[in-house]
Amino acid sequence: MNRSNCINPKRFGTFPLCLLISCCLSVSFYLGLVTHCKYLITPVQTISSLAAAVNLINPNQDIKSNITCIETKQLLNLYSTTVCIHSNADVVSHKIATDRIWEERYVTRLLRILIRNPFLDMIDIGANIGSFTMFTAGALGRFTLAVDCYLPNIERILRAVQIENVQNRVVLIHNALYSESGKYLTLSNGPPSGIELGKATQQNFTSEYIVQTIRFDDLLPILLEKRVQSVMIKIDIEGSENYMCETGSKMFELIDIQLVMMEWGHGFRKRYPKRYQSMIDFFTQRNYVVTDPDCTELDLKNWQTVWPGNIYWIKTINFRKNIC
Repeated sequence: MNRSNCINPKRFGTFPLCLLISCCLSVSFYLGLVTHCKYLITPVQTISSLAAAVNLINPNQDIKSNITCIETKQLLNLYSTTVCIHSNADVVSHKIATDRIWEERYVTRLLRILIRNPFLDMIDIGANIGSFTMFTAGALGRFTLAVDCYLPNIERILRAVQIENVQNRVVLIHNALYSESGKYLTLSNGPPSGIELGKATQQNFTSEYIVQTIRFDDLLPILLEKRVQSVMIKIDIEGSENYMCETGSKMFELIDIQLVMMEWGHGFRKRYPKRYQSMIDFFTQRNYVVTDPDCTELDLKNWQTVWPGNIYWIKTINFRKNIC
């Protein structure tokens, strides 16, 4: 009979060594499993060290609002998800209700990048109703930190997260990025997709048009506790994108932010030229290159006139290696 060296009585002396090796392999396998399942062992409710102003949403809370949700179009012949919409008066919701997708070109590009980079997670700033978040977390299964200032948007993302059962892949934050934490700002009273930050106001939790502010660095404890190392960012916050740079130096220092997809609004770049110039300085000082969605490099001197409405800031080291 052919027997293993570990259990052959004639070779009993080798048994302790085999036992030790087996134990080591078991521990290694367990640690590997824990690392692979890192988001399952750190529930969102246990995140500590957050600034008091950070409004962390309970992913399992009940939503009493009557919300319409639809299944999206399938992208790359494989990925679809759930998105919950507003009425047709909102341009994003109307587009999704009609075509079952919003910004298909950019969502598809994002999916291709994430597929090519399996350890890259996602931060969605200005998540709106989650048309990007629900593909990265709900369809692709990546951890996604989603931030939005408008409570009805938050409710719709939350409902979609619950439908897709991805509460452990999404951390949802109801705040606005700003230069200071803990302030209260009014929001413009218009269609959800055109919400802008307004003037400072008094604390008021009863209005959906008042939001508390945070700094981008305030979100760092979430990523550290979730063991997030590398991310890409999609940011679309209607002319307030500069606050990510202005208040995010620690985030960019400690997290490998390989790519930032940013709306480069024609109207806002003319209205706030100093803000936009400050963002250019921020990224160039950190060795990012800027491209259009097709990975064509852009001339830094022509940002006011020639740059398209959507741009990509890409770390130089990742530019040709794994992004473009």
